[in-house]
Amino acid sequence: MATSVIQNPPTTEQRRQLDEDLTFIDEKLRGVIVWMRAWYGEDSQVAIRAEETSGALQRLKWELERVQQKTRAATV
Repeated sequence: MATSVIQNPPTTEQRRQLDEDLTFIDEKLRGVIVWMRAWYGEDSQVAIRAEETSGALQRLKWELERVQQKTRAATV
């Protein structure tokens, strides 16, 4: 697995906008999960895939945090 290296780190404003966008996506996805469960049932493949998508988004956010921490540590 390749390691992440920031070649052109985001500006403070770009990072703030990314955080806002990811929060918005997360909130919308939580709503989608509620609807998928209500419409198709807790154990439906549709609800499961929506939950998996939420999990993937969380993993992306964690990885971005790790990369940011590594970048900070490298610049200290």
